[in-house]
Amino acid sequence: MNNFDERNQRDFEENTKRLVEAMDRIGSSSDLPATIAQLSQLTGMHRNAISRRQWPMVKLKEIKNKRKALRHLQFVEKKQIDPFTILEDRLDNAKRELVYWFNKSLDNEKKIKQLEQNLQRMTQARTDYEYMLKQERQQTNELTKQLTIMRDLLS
Repeated sequence: MNNFDERNQRDFEENTKRLVEAMDRIGSSSDLPATIAQLSQLTGMHRNAISRRQWPMVKLKEIKNKRKALRHLQFVEKKQIDPFTILEDRLDNAKRELVYWFNKSLDNEKKIKQLEQNLQRMTQARTDYEYMLKQERQQTNELTKQLTIMRDLLS
């Protein structure tokens, strides 16, 4: 029985050491979640074995509370930004918006010029086609007159 007790004691101490190391890793890295499942993954122990001990859950709660307080502090610090910084940010946003609308205006001017050129071409083409239609009508009229004269001669 003595051997079992010694072995159990060694395992208990070894597991405690692994738990402390894993707790330190979780406490120092905000990327690792403060959960029993994470402790289980880091130590290789089963979650139930960790849950049976009370101190890991208490320590995890402390880590969670520290992280929550830190997030709250960071949020409050963000709220208390210097007014000049806020104004500079607004000025930068206004500059970006000005550049955007300036570029949009240039694009619209280019489109307008292109549309004006297209309108000139269409107007010129319309004039040319009207002239061609007028010539064709005159030619048709002349040919109709000649046809009438020919019919009169034949009849």
